[in-house]
Amino acid sequence: MGEVSLAQPKPNGGSMCEIAADLDASGILNLNAGSEGDDAGGPLIMSAGMTMKNFNPARYSGRWYEVASLKLGFAGQGQQDCHCTQGIYSYNDAKQSIEVETFCVHGSPTGYITGIRGRVQCVTDRELAKLKLSEFERMQMLQQKCYLRFPNLPFIPRQPYNVLDTDYDSYALVSGAKDASFIQIYSRTPNPGRDFIDTQKAALAKLGYSDDIVDTPQDCEEQSVEQLEAMMASPGMESVLNNTFEPLRLSKGVQLNPFTSNLETIKKLIQLYLPKFGK
Repeated sequence: MGEVSLAQPKPNGGSMCEIAADLDASGILNLNAGSEGDDAGGPLIMSAGMTMKNFNPARYSGRWYEVASLKLGFAGQGQQDCHCTQGIYSYNDAKQSIEVETFCVHGSPTGYITGIRGRVQCVTDRELAKLKLSEFERMQMLQQKCYLRFPNLPFIPRQPYNVLDTDYDSYALVSGAKDASFIQIYSRTPNPGRDFIDTQKAALAKLGYSDDIVDTPQDCEEQSVEQLEAMMASPGMESVLNNTFEPLRLSKGVQLNPFTSNLETIKKLIQLYLPKFGK
């Protein structure tokens, strides 16, 4: 349980890291509610930043099972052997954000569990106008208004988070990169069937996504909501999600070269805690 998996989008860097000075003391942008709504009502603060029209974060909340995905680059290195990947989303009205806890089981249905805790927030046009950005940075922000950040892993840059499409009740298509390198097909049930997955893959193909999207095994014993909550609240899982581990006791020094890429530096840091990562 004392391990962490970066089960999230590939770090690409970008202007998201450069707006930290414009955040308040809590590290949260003060967003304002939008005026649009849909027939279900509810908070739609985040709708402007998603491809999904009138995106409703309250309806999006709950448990999503990843049934297929494409995860290239750094993020994918920790997930090739993932089974039973799930995300638990909850809308936080006070912070105007979606809190997310994701985890997977490595190697087999009875393997070891790793997870990460993150937060999805969006930048409205009003907030964007307040930020002191160059025209290039502003254009980048316009292209990735919603982003995922990891409060307990500050060395990981914020990443785009874009719900391309969802009906809230059965499927969601989620992009986690500025390009087509990271995509997830979500289902409200762990095994929705072959037709369901093929239909969603076909929808993504029409949007220009690769046909290399692979199925995610959902072959673990299914847990009730109560069992899942108990597991997530256990001391070991809390350490994983909050990135609170025992101090490293290294038998020899570790050299981090400042002239290498940020990606390689982050990878070495993760490997200190997760020796199997990237092997």
